[in-house]
Amino acid sequence: IDFLNQYEEAVKVDPRSPQEMIDEAVQTAKQSDVVVAVVGEAQGMAHEASSRTDITIPQSQRDLIAALKATGKPLVLVLMNGRPLALVKEDQQADAILETWFAGTEGGNAIADVLFGDYNPSGKLPMSFPRSVGQIPVYYSHLNTGRPYNADKPNKYTSRYFDEANGALYPFGYGLSYTTFTVSDVKLSAPTMKRDGKVTASVQVTNTGKREGATVVQMYLQDVTASMSRPVKQLKGFEKITLKPGETQ
Repeated sequence: IDFLNQYEEAVKVDPRSPQEMIDEAVQTAKQSDVVVAVVGEAQGMAHEASSRTDITIPQSQRDLIAALKATGKPLVLVLMNGRPLALVKEDQQADAILETWFAGTEGGNAIADVLFGDYNPSGKLPMSFPRSVGQIPVYYSHLNTGRPYNADKPNKYTSRYFDEANGALYPFGYGLSYTTFTVSDVKLSAPTMKRDGKVTASVQVTNTGKREGATVVQMYLQDVTASMSRPVKQLKGFEKITLKPGETQ
């Protein structure tokens, strides 16, 4: 606060207790059709060479979310943060979560456009969101463990946690829209390829929703014959496309 008020008293501290402010928010929420709660971290909680060790949102905000959820009204969380956070409980409580990061001067207008449906979001995460701090590091392009996951035998000789699922809560490349899309199986132009040859992979994407929207088609590869350890998958290509309802490309 002292830093923000260095030149003028721009930020004032509300003298009320957190519970008093939560009670006020609940009363307002009860009179509303939809509740929008802006939560996350202040810039000073996550920046260069200075961050909190805890990656959940502050306790007072968690208390606020629980109280708003208890009203029974649809709950939308607008997340402001500079790093991935652990949001397992919030994911269960919220009807929708909008990731906005630390927005610039036009951030408020952009957020309003999305919330009111004037803009259909299409962003994809550039990083993975862990389920808890114990999962870090949780980047998508990790090397295999000594006991890699086997989809056919998920519980046999697999490196795993006792209290959480292995995967990220929101993985790299994840993101929703106000419409829905389906992606067909991959088709290859040839079953084999010479060392200096070329093969084309293609898919068909269909907008199965009721409004126009954009999505990012992503192609991941894994080298299963390399003589040295390679990541379980790597993003090798992506393209953003916009489709009308029912359109296929």
